[in-house]
Amino acid sequence: MIQFNDNRTTAVLYTCGVCNLNCRYCTIDKNPVLKNIDNLLEESFQGDYYFDRIKEYFPRKDQLRRVETWGGEPFLKMERIYPLVHKLIDYYPYFSEMFSSTNFSYDGWLDKFLGLMECFKAYPYRHFKYDLQLSVDGPEYINDNNRGKGVTKKCIENFDKLIEAIKEDKFPSNVTLCIMLKGTWDIDCIRKLNSKEKLIEFFQFYENAYLDKVHTLARDNISIVETIPNTAVPAPVTQEDGKIFAQLVQKCREIEGENLLYHYFKYYTRITPFTDRGCSNCLSYYNNNHNCGSGSCMLGFLPHNMVSACHEGFVQLIEKYKEYANNRSDQALTVELDKFLNEHPVPMCTDDNGYQVHEEKMTAYNSGSSAQTATSVGMIIALAMAGQIDKKYLNELNAIYAAQFIGNNTAYCIKNNYAVTGSFMLESVDLYKLILNGALEYLTQGGSWYNGKLTDNSDFGG
Repeated sequence: MIQFNDNRTTAVLYTCGVCNLNCRYCTIDKNPVLKNIDNLLEESFQGDYYFDRIKEYFPRKDQLRRVETWGGEPFLKMERIYPLVHKLIDYYPYFSEMFSSTNFSYDGWLDKFLGLMECFKAYPYRHFKYDLQLSVDGPEYINDNNRGKGVTKKCIENFDKLIEAIKEDKFPSNVTLCIMLKGTWDIDCIRKLNSKEKLIEFFQFYENAYLDKVHTLARDNISIVETIPNTAVPAPVTQEDGKIFAQLVQKCREIEGENLLYHYFKYYTRITPFTDRGCSNCLSYYNNNHNCGSGSCMLGFLPHNMVSACHEGFVQLIEKYKEYANNRSDQALTVELDKFLNEHPVPMCTDDNGYQVHEEKMTAYNSGSSAQTATSVGMIIALAMAGQIDKKYLNELNAIYAAQFIGNNTAYCIKNNYAVTGSFMLESVDLYKLILNGALEYLTQGGSWYNGKLTDNSDFGG
């Protein structure tokens, strides 16, 4: 019997196992054999399989509040989910939010998006919120280099079509659409943005191509967020890369100050990466770090009564299957997910019993343990000893300060850390090298994060 969890509010569905792009830094494999995984997903959306599974994990009608879709590129096969959305709306009266991430760079994207919106339009007496994350890395010379030739142009074309559809009242009035622009600054991007002029042009591109068009609409139910690119996949990073990143952050801070006078931007007031999360006890080993909802409020549903504890679990499943398929000489591969995962275990994909254990462990881990902070501090001091980060982090208090800041600003499941160490509980070593070679001082400049200053004494515990 599945254990009831009152905190569980979000169901994750994997609508598609393939993608139309092969982005340079993406950790999700695009091997053609993964079509087999997509075929398995297609079969699983027929009938009431997902509806019945969701009811098992969300037995109370007031429990399910949010649904997320991931992939692959979710909108390539978003029509698979339309019947299920209707069933969930009918059954769960408080289900009111959805989230999808998309590269929105192919013909037919708008039709798939509007098709999903029609599901909500059929319930005019209910109000829904849809968070739409658009993956775009900036101007063409960056975005096309990351995602493929012509992708930037296609993204802008599809976005313009979306704006026109809204103007033509094809978007339902009972849905609030919140658009988020998700860019990624890997090391290649950081090196290219090597002047204040390029940084200003970078954010002006976002404003002109996307932000301004939404603001001009002046619709109460359509909004867009001035997001800052993430640095989730910066690996591999050298000490010199960290110094280059520190220069970028310094330029960001200077631009923010100058913007008050020169008005470079219409909407951006902050362009510095990472977030200055307040810290009431940041010079302590007590774990103040934030975590995602894995093991507490959300879980993903897979075929054959399997579940994925987070999106990374689905990514690992794809990696394992590619490895398995590449080692097979026959072409008639079939996938029975429960049997496959029994023979080729993936830490974040499991059956109901395994997920219950994971949920219990993660809930306990999120309760304030100091183990993660202590391990991070040890890693930071070791890197300082090795000359890979500033020597000031030989000081224990400086190391704690750095560990808490990085822990509060990053997820613990950074991909390259898993690939190198096998750990889901440590931030990436490359993030330490990125941030702790001069950038931290600029990242926390003028903010609320611990009003003290890093000590110049480099002796351990000084």
